[in-house]
Amino acid sequence: MQGRQVTWRDFRLTLADALTGARLVMLPYLIYALARPLPDLAVGTLAVMIGTDLVDGRIARALGQSREFGGAFDSTVDFVVIYGIFTAFLAVGVLPWWKWAVIVLPALLMAWTQYVQVRQAGDVVFAPARAGKIVGQIQFVYLPFLLLRRFWLGAGWALTVDHVLFVLLALAIVFNTIDYARILRRLLARPGTPGATP
Repeated sequence: MQGRQVTWRDFRLTLADALTGARLVMLPYLIYALARPLPDLAVGTLAVMIGTDLVDGRIARALGQSREFGGAFDSTVDFVVIYGIFTAFLAVGVLPWWKWAVIVLPALLMAWTQYVQVRQAGDVVFAPARAGKIVGQIQFVYLPFLLLRRFWLGAGWALTVDHVLFVLLALAIVFNTIDYARILRRLLARPGTPGATP
């Protein structure tokens, strides 16, 4: 039997929220493990982070605790964690600055679009983009691969695979960025929006 529905205004911590928040708590441990370097800690931490991301939404639905705030919280934590990890890989020399820029800089447009969306909606409701899930899925493959490259994969073929994964991710990011640019343009065109054209 499902529990009662929880609204976004109900800030009581659910089990799914705790699992989501745990990823944020684990991020410094992963960064530390990458920098030291401590391969076992890095692999274990990333595995647990991915595991919590795979189950938190299912648990929320199973317990009848799905709500817009939970989805927005999950997306926000994922945003911070994913781009934080990419930045850590830049810092330890696994990810060149130009790849980092291609991956991370377009995310600023996404963040700005979501900010405008939330301001307009007056609620924690994010605007989805069609290519967003594809970007996320490629990131789920690319991040563990970069972890393997950090500790174990130094051969030339690994760099080739890295480039292939990066190109796939970059293409998905291009479509995602175009989508978010259209969404932001539509949001800013609405009357009463700060900065909107009259």
